[in-house]
Amino acid sequence: MKQILTLIVYDLRIQLRERGSIVLMLVALLLAGFGLFEGARFDRHQRQATAAAQAQETQARSDANSLAQRYFADPGAAEFKGLQWFRTAIDVRGYAFREHVGFAAKPHTAGSALAVGQADLQPAYVRVRAESMQSARTTVEIEHPARLSAGRFDLGFFIVYLWPLILLALCTSVLTQDRESHRLRALQLQGVRQGRMLAAQVMARTLGASALLLVFCTAASLLVGAVAPDAAGLYALAVWAGIVLLYSVFWGTAAIAICAACDNRMMAAFAGFGVWLALAVMLPAAFTAAIQIAAPVPERERYVQAMRDAGDRLPGGLQRLDRAVALEGQMVAVDNLFQRAHSHRQQLFDQALAFSPVTLAYESMAAIAGNDNERHQQFMADVQQHQRRLRGYFQNALQMAALGDAKHHCTATCLGGYGFLDFDGVPRFTASAAMSESPQAPPQLAALGLWIAALLMLAAVLLKKNRRRTTR
Repeated sequence: MKQILTLIVYDLRIQLRERGSIVLMLVALLLAGFGLFEGARFDRHQRQATAAAQAQETQARSDANSLAQRYFADPGAAEFKGLQWFRTAIDVRGYAFREHVGFAAKPHTAGSALAVGQADLQPAYVRVRAESMQSARTTVEIEHPARLSAGRFDLGFFIVYLWPLILLALCTSVLTQDRESHRLRALQLQGVRQGRMLAAQVMARTLGASALLLVFCTAASLLVGAVAPDAAGLYALAVWAGIVLLYSVFWGTAAIAICAACDNRMMAAFAGFGVWLALAVMLPAAFTAAIQIAAPVPERERYVQAMRDAGDRLPGGLQRLDRAVALEGQMVAVDNLFQRAHSHRQQLFDQALAFSPVTLAYESMAAIAGNDNERHQQFMADVQQHQRRLRGYFQNALQMAALGDAKHHCTATCLGGYGFLDFDGVPRFTASAAMSESPQAPPQLAALGLWIAALLMLAAVLLKKNRRRTTR
């Protein structure tokens, strides 16, 4: 053990003297800082957009209330000449179908700046109309032109894709350099076992570099305000750091297997890039393709055509809200078909997530940031519940207004008829308690431990095979 510790200290000192290693770590920290800046900027813009939407809703209600108060105080005023009920908020019909402005905003999480995840595809807020959910559903369609600009360089992208290359570059010289310089034989004569030396030096480099990265990112996150220095923010940083550390150890064990198989640094460098290409690019692509083939989702055009056919089958004379309810009833079978297909695909994805360590790390970071698909689906479920409450409110208001208008026979919009003043009573969106809970990493993250164990076993086999070849 003393010999191993001595070798670790000596190796780390050598790395500190190597200009290449220092430059490599500086570049890594710069990229991490830039990724954090981009993630924080995106998160800040989302928060500002959400706040602007909520302010717009509040202002619209205030303006509608002010207009209605002036109108019902003096309906004959000059500003109300030629007023069309369906274009104003003073009439419940105009307010329900045209002038009502309501938004549903997804609650932000403490670590939302740490990984953009799917937040650039799935909006942080949606407009909710009483008539239907179509305006909210179409905002998450990847086919929409506004969604085609997906993909951002953020801290999550750096950790998942670029940080492994940094670690492989730092670690692939372990043991291979000793073989080239024939120093390995001298160390073995002193009782140093190459397997222990390889694992110790690679892990020392990996953990040392990871610790430096984590300290830098944590300090930068708190200093620039990307993460608030409260209990929730510190918890998100701690869990995120744990994921990064486990992911780094995984790539460290990959470097151990590479160094065990290769005789020189050149071979190890090519092998390292090949392993990164296979694990970070080819395996996730194959994983995604296999899920899409195993769980196909019907074409969007089929849904659009089914909605058109359902609309043609509706009887005439229905009011707008009643027509929307009837249309949803006609579309139940098709909606269930699409929902089952999406659920089946997501279920397969969750079950097979452990087979792609890079995808698993990405999904874990997105989950901690609250920008994963599961949380967004919970948000959309809350939006649907709110939309039903909103529609129920206006259905009741329209029915009462129709009865009142039949009694009073108002020639123009009036109170007791279709006149509307209950703007404060219109439901506002409130997220469920589940949306306020601190996000957790997916349980599949434990599979990275199995990957680490498998790579260590592979490295042991490769070392044994290499020893047999060199002793012949």
